Amino acid sequence: MRHTFAIALVAASVGLTACDLDTTNPNAPTQESVVNTPEGLIALGVGVQARFGASTGALIYGAGLVTDELGAISTSFSTISDAERGIVTPGAGFTADIFDSNYRTIRTANDIIFGNANVEIPRGTRSGILGLAYLLKAAAIGELVQAFQQVAIETYNIPTPSFVDRPTALAYVIALLDSAAFAYSDTLPSAQFTSTVLVRGFDVRNTIYAYRARYYRLLGDDAKALANADSVDRTVFSVIPFSAQDINPVFLLSTGSSGVLPRDIFRTSDSTEALRTASHVTAATIIGRDPSFTPLDNYARYSVASASIPAYYPDEPLLVKAEALVNLGRLAEAKAVVDSVRTDCPGLGRVATDPGPCLTPLAGAPTAQQLLDEIYRNRRFELFATGLRWEDLRRLGLVGANSVAKRCFLPYPIGERNANPANVPPDPEGTEPVVSPGPCLP
Repeated sequence: MRHTFAIALVAASVGLTACDLDTTNPNAPTQESVVNTPEGLIALGVGVQARFGASTGALIYGAGLVTDELGAISTSFSTISDAERGIVTPGAGFTADIFDSNYRTIRTANDIIFGNANVEIPRGTRSGILGLAYLLKAAAIGELVQAFQQVAIETYNIPTPSFVDRPTALAYVIALLDSAAFAYSDTLPSAQFTSTVLVRGFDVRNTIYAYRARYYRLLGDDAKALANADSVDRTVFSVIPFSAQDINPVFLLSTGSSGVLPRDIFRTSDSTEALRTASHVTAATIIGRDPSFTPLDNYARYSVASASIPAYYPDEPLLVKAEALVNLGRLAEAKAVVDSVRTDCPGLGRVATDPGPCLTPLAGAPTAQQLLDEIYRNRRFELFATGLRWEDLRRLGLVGANSVAKRCFLPYPIGERNANPANVPPDPEGTEPVVSPGPCLP
């Protein structure tokens, strides 16, 4: 039944370690840490996907709140509304949610990576589960990099891990993705893996390529970002599924004391984007807690508890490819890729459920800057509510109290600072946003 919800590569070269599943101390041991049976390993394979779904939802929530994507509804706590203006204290719940949920994913992945050798299981099942573990560990660290200025990457059986800077963490993400590709291709995944472990709709191989493209882009390696973007199958839409029992966290957090919804500025800011915005939001006039950021719309994509979350949108690799081509000076090729995204129509493109603007091709021969402006404009409307908007605004220098994003990064959770005071870095910007627009990245 499908659920809705050779190992030495990285371990030898970078010294893997792991984090924990406990909400107050993500580095403490858990009952899952010892894998003794095939059933236990399979359960961890299913569980790591569920944990990744939760952590992805947490990033969508937090990143949307400190940018121009999401706003607090009228019943939200004041700390949620404060975050819209960039005021985020170390005690803010969503900060701990992003931090802890991703380290839970990492901990479960590490239980698989370091425990699977003790279990007798078909090789095709092992390769599938191991590839999945490396992939989702990489994805979790990648999400942490998008929210925190420094992160801990070596955490396995280390209760007080050290933190590293972004370039080091991103290089580690790539190493994990390389290990995921190696493990997953070692043996053709077995029927046992595809039927009892892999959740419906999630494509491991193409997600590895898409995430390699994503994180090579952040590292500034245009050639490798381009090569991996080209390797993604354009007909695949890899998603994280949910159900009425396993509720989509974005849907769950659209009501109540922590509720947030899309700001209507996303829908109203560009009249040419009516088709693409309609795939993400539904027009409404919901009054938010802070009048400055209302009215709010409803989600279209996340309007039911069972709505899936994209692991990546199919056009993201194309936009990564276009940006890499611009940076490499191949402007005509970049324009062709941008045009392929612009002219994609809802229901008629490579993937029927992918957002599509159905626009005309760009006129003439755009300059490099004009192409980059169009790429980032498309990223805004294509990749809404993925968490990626925050990283894009950092790269564009659009961060500040009066700018689009209100913070460069989040403060570290109080629980982590109390548990690991010697290693947790100082909080960036204190509890206030930066004063004026400017760069967050070196």
